Amino acid sequence: MENRNIAIGLTIATILICGLPGLVSVCVSPLIVIGSAYPDQPALDWLIGISFLCGGLLFIAVPVFIGIFTLRRKKSVELEISSDGPIPPPS
Repeated sequence: MENRNIAIGLTIATILICGLPGLVSVCVSPLIVIGSAYPDQPALDWLIGISFLCGGLLFIAVPVFIGIFTLRRKKSVELEISSDGPIPPPS
């Protein structure tokens, strides 16, 4: 992005919208598996816990990638010198 302020704002917005819920989801997923609400259905607890873990990791990855792609420095574009015509004399 050309404007750094927009890139920083976009990164902060994705951290708040995706990163924090993802972090909460990753922290809650072991609690779901350990403290099962359904003692007669342990497979359901594992499924819910693993899905929360995977979803949370995906939500955490979004701000990381947004930050990398928006805040990275672009390589400067060098002017290409054409050899089609004569080089003008320096003035």
